[in-house]
Order: sequence, then C-alpha cells, then structure tokens
Amino acid sequence: MPDDAPSIVLLVAANARKGGLLPRSETNIRATLKNFVVAVAPGEGALANDEGKPVVVGCGSLVPMNATLVELRSLAVDERVRGAGVGQRIVACLIDLARQRKFGTLFALTRAMRFFEKCGFVPAPKEFFPEKVWRDCVACPMLANCDEVAMVLPLSSEDDNVRVGLAGARAPDPAREKAIPLQVVSKMQAAQEATGMNAREPVNRVVLAYSGGLDTACAVPWLRENYGCEVICFVADVGQGGDFEAIKRRALDSGAADCIVEDVREEFANEYLFPLIQSGAIYEGKYLLGASIARPLIAKHQVDLAARLGADAVAHAATGKGNDQVRFELSYMALNPRLKVIAPWREWHIRGRDDAIAYAREHNIPISQSLERIYSGDRSLWHKSAEGGSLEDPWREPDAGLYSMTVAPEQAPDEPEYVEIEFLCGLPKKVNGKSMGGAELIAALNEIGARHGVGRADLVENRLIGIKSRGVYETPGGAILREAHQGLEELTLDRDTLHFKQMVALRYAELIYNGQWFTPLRDAIQAFVMVTQRDVTGTARVRLFKGSATLVGRKAAYSLYREDLATFLRDDVYNHHDAEGFIRLYGLSMRVKAQVDLNRAARVAPLDVPGGEGRD
Repeated sequence: MPDDAPSIVLLVAANARKGGLLPRSETNIRATLKNFVVAVAPGEGALANDEGKPVVVGCGSLVPMNATLVELRSLAVDERVRGAGVGQRIVACLIDLARQRKFGTLFALTRAMRFFEKCGFVPAPKEFFPEKVWRDCVACPMLANCDEVAMVLPLSSEDDNVRVGLAGARAPDPAREKAIPLQVVSKMQAAQEATGMNAREPVNRVVLAYSGGLDTACAVPWLRENYGCEVICFVADVGQGGDFEAIKRRALDSGAADCIVEDVREEFANEYLFPLIQSGAIYEGKYLLGASIARPLIAKHQVDLAARLGADAVAHAATGKGNDQVRFELSYMALNPRLKVIAPWREWHIRGRDDAIAYAREHNIPISQSLERIYSGDRSLWHKSAEGGSLEDPWREPDAGLYSMTVAPEQAPDEPEYVEIEFLCGLPKKVNGKSMGGAELIAALNEIGARHGVGRADLVENRLIGIKSRGVYETPGGAILREAHQGLEELTLDRDTLHFKQMVALRYAELIYNGQWFTPLRDAIQAFVMVTQRDVTGTARVRLFKGSATLVGRKAAYSLYREDLATFLRDDVYNHHDAEGFIRLYGLSMRVKAQVDLNRAARVAPLDVPGGEGRD
C-alpha cells in the first residue's frame, strides 16, 4: 500500500497556513492514520508529476471523543481541485465510516458553516461537546479569538438523548457559543459533578510509565477501578538496575494486562547524556539533571508504544507538587497531543505517601516503603537521588544510608587515582585508553568515581512550580565527565565563544529541568553547542581523591593555548610595549567618564569645603 502520511502532512500544512486548520506533525498523523480517508486523483493535467503517480488531493479523519461521539477533523482539499466536490465526497465517506463504527453523533468545529450544512450538518452550541472542550479547546492557542462554530450530524435516532447526556442536562449559554474560556469549562465540570455524572472520559487502553515503586504500583489498580481500562505498564531500562522480572510480576499481580520492558541505556547515553555534557548544563550550580534528562526519553518510548498498541491514553504517577508531571506531560504534548493524559495524583483521594502505603496494603501490593522510611528515590545510569523523609528538614544532615551509590569520602582510599578520558568532537570515547560504548563508558566512570566518593550533592532546589525542595544526588561518572570536558574546552574554545556558551548553558539547564527537551529552543541551542564542539578533541586527566574530582592535565589536537605566549620567562614572541597602547584604547571610555566627573565635582563643590578654595 502507498504511504499517504507525507501527502496528508502537506495538505494539512497548506490549509493550516491559511488559518483553516491547526498544523499536525507527521508523527501525530501516522499515529492516527487508520482514522483517515483520502481522495486520490490521477497524476494528469494540473496534477501531473514527474512519475505520473496518482495524487492525494483531499483528506479527513475521525477522532473519537467517547463511545458515542466522534469529531470530523483535518478536512483538507488540494487548492487545484477546489470546487470539484472532493470535500463533500470525503465527508460522505467519513459519515459512512462513523456509522459503521456505531457512533451516535458526528461533529466538526469549523468556519465553513454553509459547506457543512450542504453535507447535512446543523449548528449546535460548542458547550454540547465537553469532551472536546476538555481535551483540545482549553489548550488551543487560538481560543481567545476563536470564531469556529460547532456543526453536528445525528447518526442514530438516539442522538438527542446522547447530546443531552453529554451536555450535563444544561441549557447552553448563547453568549458562549463561539468561544469556550476556562471559566466555562469549570462551570461545565461543576455541573456534571452536581448531577452525579462521571466527568472522566472513557479510556480503552492506557500505557503507564511504570517503575514498580510505590506510586506506580498504586496507579495500576486505581486506573482499572476508575477508568475501567486496560493498563499496559511500560518500564524503561535507563540503567536503574533491579530485577525486571520481579517488576513485571508485580505489575501483572496488580492488575496490569501486560508489562513491557525496553533497554534504552545506549540511547540514553548517546542521545541525551552526552549532549548534556557537551552543553555544560548544570542546574543551580550542583544538579547534573539526572532525573530531568531521563523523563523525555521515557515519555518518547511511552508514546511510541501507545501508537504501536493502539492505546488512547498515557499515564504517569508523578505527584502534583513535583517537576516530573511537567516533564512527562510536555513531552507527551510535543510528541502526540491527541493522547489523553492521566495523572492519578491530581485525581485520586491519596494525599501523601502515608495514604499511598495504606492504599497499597489494602490492595495487597508488595512495597518496600513504610511510614518509618518514606523516601522518594530515582536511579539511572547517570545518577541516584533521594528526597522526602528526614531530608525535609534542611538543617538535618542526610542519613548515611541515603548514599548508596558512592562510598563516604572519609572512607575512600587514602591514595588518589588518576583517570584519563579521550574525547572526539566533545564526545567521550575512551577511558584509560580503552574504547567503550556510551553506556559502558558511563558505567565504568561511575564505578571508578564511586569508590572515591565523587559526585555527591546536597541541594535545596527551586522547583518549576515554585516550591523549594531538598534532594541529595550522587553522580560520580557525570562529575568526572564534566570536569574533563570542561578542561578540554578551556584549551579549544576562544574567549567569546566560551563565555557565551557558559551563559547558554544556564538556559539549557533550565529547559531540561523544566521538561522542555522537545522544543525548538532546545534544538536551536543544541545546534549551537554542536558547532562549539568541532575542535573539542583531546585527552583530559582527572585526579580522584576523598570526594573530589580535580582536573590536573589536558591536551588537545586543536588547542589555542601557546606556551610561547603564556610563559613568564623571557621570550621573543610577545612585545610588552604593545600592551600600553592596548590598555589606553581599551580604557578610553573610562578615562573620558572620569574626566567629566572631575569637572562636574569642581563646578558644584561649595566654597566652605576644605580644599575647595579657589574653585569656580
């Protein structure tokens, strides 16, 4: 079968540029391709092409809102065949398809009222479609100036009852028919709750980001009980270790239909961690972004799995107070905005880890947490972190047991160890002369650094949502890599590039911390960083001793360092007299300003000020 997705992308993009549609990515279109119909015409005449192949001249899709309501979306027609009835034929096909799938109501949001009236649709208040409002309209960037009208087509004799049910048995507000601001959404939700209706959209299958920890363990039975859906647990192996078979058994015992584990360690190292090192990003001077950098990768594979399995929702068990909820959901939004997102912590009755522990015990879910040991942790190839529990007192020293990846610095060997890391274009390739893959290299540095207590950090950080939170982090391999890479950049980057890159690194760190990995700005900064890395090729030597990683040597193939210029010994390269003219020119503006200030002081000095006699 021909691949219609690229043609659909072009059609939708052409109509989006004219303001008729919102743009859709190829990834999004491919994920919903089974819901599209296309109109194809021979590649002749005005549609002629070099290969003489048939041309996709129109498209449209169905987007289910629930078991009875479906939206007609992405109706687009090639400008070269407008007026030939292509749009009407596509709509007719979509109507037939909606009837075959047993939907009760078909609707569209559009400015083309007359066209849809010709197709049998009638105007209706947009408030009759709360699913559409909650899912799409609230987040639409054009909401404030929206002039679309809802057009509806009953597909069964029971349609009137369906519409009344969807509207929550409320009369529409005519003043709100052309726009649905947030306050109206709140009123609609309140009205449904008052009438005892379940405001949750039906979900058939959900892919849950699963770790086997307390929160995700509770999420499985909760999703089944509250959404009546099939739960597929997804575990990303980002180097956290553990018994994945035991994790799968726990998920299945909790009620999951399946638990899928994918090894993404190499992708994590090469496509996320190494670009992070190249950027020089570090959050608030201490945090090497261990949890932050893993979330977009996990979300990406979660969305891909949802597309493969035909899931209509994704879920995570991040709390409503933390950063991870934002990181997951911004990634979902960037990769497939059509997926419904379920965040149990924002819906369920559980208000704290003590409630979660009680819920797990009620549902016979085996957990390791207890009321005496309520810590939240994260571990990956890159780091280990802990927060909560006794750490919530910022004056209290972290318990020794919280550090399980590194030895205490005072217990580290009494002799230093030296490690040499070779880089090619800013990418680490060898450790002590041995070539390694990305994940293997980081694991090797973790092992070396951990035995010297390297990479510990105790940080009270500023979360995105405005809360300060304390965490302890262990990133031994990352700390060594950062020190080594920074040392090579000292040799290979010119002053202006290095200083500008340091400023950019602060913004890059914020983007990662705030969950904005899949954004144009992050891509643009990454492109800049890649240019700066072209000459970062060489070797750095790092000394590890009692918790410290100190750069003690570096050499580079394209070093800008010249010993004959830098030396304090006698040389015949640098003329010291050149400095005098340079300093006079460099300080010219300062000298002019000082002269003006002296003249101003002379004019305003009072006569009775000692030393002021004789001034005018």
